[in-house]
Amino acid sequence: ARLPRSDLSRVNLREANLTDADLVDAYLARADLTGANLTNAVFIRAELSSANLSGAQLRGATMPDGKVHD
Repeated sequence: ARLPRSDLSRVNLREANLTDADLVDAYLARADLTGANLTNAVFIRAELSSANLSGAQLRGATMPDGKVHD
């Protein structure tokens, strides 16, 4: 998925498959990403405040600060 600069605040993405998603500069405040597959997703400069990432697969994801998740 290519979703750069998207406003996805408060959206329900439970169990979504966002493998390799481009979420650069996306606004995901309070989004529900519970159990989502975020493998290799790119969150550079994304806003994730109060987002629920419980059980999400983050292997290889590039986080807002540029660090790659183990």
